[in-house]
Amino acid sequence: MGTRRTPRIAVITMGHAPRPDVMQEIAPLLGDAEYDEFGALDNVPESMIASMAPRGDELSYLTQLRDGRHVIVEAGFVTNRTEVLVAELDGRTYDLLILAMTGMRARLSTRTPLIHGQDALDAWISALVASNSRIGIIFPLASQQSAASESDYGTMLKSSLATIGGSQSSDLTQAIDRVSGADLIVMNSVGYTGEMAQQVSRTSGKPVVTACRIIGSTARLRLSEIAGKPLDLPSTTYTGTELLRRLPQAALETLTRRETEVLVQVLEGAANKFIARALGISHRTVEIHRARAMLKLGATSTPELIRRALRQPER
Repeated sequence: MGTRRTPRIAVITMGHAPRPDVMQEIAPLLGDAEYDEFGALDNVPESMIASMAPRGDELSYLTQLRDGRHVIVEAGFVTNRTEVLVAELDGRTYDLLILAMTGMRARLSTRTPLIHGQDALDAWISALVASNSRIGIIFPLASQQSAASESDYGTMLKSSLATIGGSQSSDLTQAIDRVSGADLIVMNSVGYTGEMAQQVSRTSGKPVVTACRIIGSTARLRLSEIAGKPLDLPSTTYTGTELLRRLPQAALETLTRRETEVLVQVLEGAANKFIARALGISHRTVEIHRARAMLKLGATSTPELIRRALRQPER
């Protein structure tokens, strides 16, 4: 039996490489794959980068330099640099190219399999819009919001778009307020970290996903296809009892013993008929206990209750 070869990946970002803030979000999803980082602005003199600052309200990108500074650069310049870099990397022996950036909509033709960050985001959001979910999107720059409003999925969104001007460390409060009516919030920049997503989730009370998470998950699926088998990635599973234990104690104390027993199995994905047989009660009685428990906990669905539990620290 042959030894499985470790996949090799090229990760391409807009500014300078390396980007530890980006890779700490994406790398855990890549399994045992080896990756090299490349930046579209690598080897570009700072004087040239400064001269490529946008003039007026033209489309621009916010990205990060090697010393941690954020710069705003005219979109066309970054796009041209990215196209040249991708063409160069396409001639090497990589198994996958990952365009870890959002906002760029240039069509790139490669022989090597390519994960286009914006395409991955568009596909993910369009699927949710088709299911009538209200999606809130947080952008780093106003020009990117305007560009997204003209895109196919932008016209389908019924929730507000929100911008954060200046720097990734800017206060998120205003942006959160603008998307508070959404069912789910997408943070549309690879510079948004998991920590920032947790802040948005705590403040808004809504599930939040980052661009890095979407791009990394898309790459994970593509790597699985390339390898011809599921990747061996770490995962965490919880029993119904463990999930229930993560919810606020005050709310749990309002449940009866039978409501708790039913809810434990509901959180493990059991159907009402299975729960009825397991507990020796009728199907209708399970429905009553389930409905009363959900009402007491203020949840309208099982996924909502699971998300709420997972947002809480383990006890």
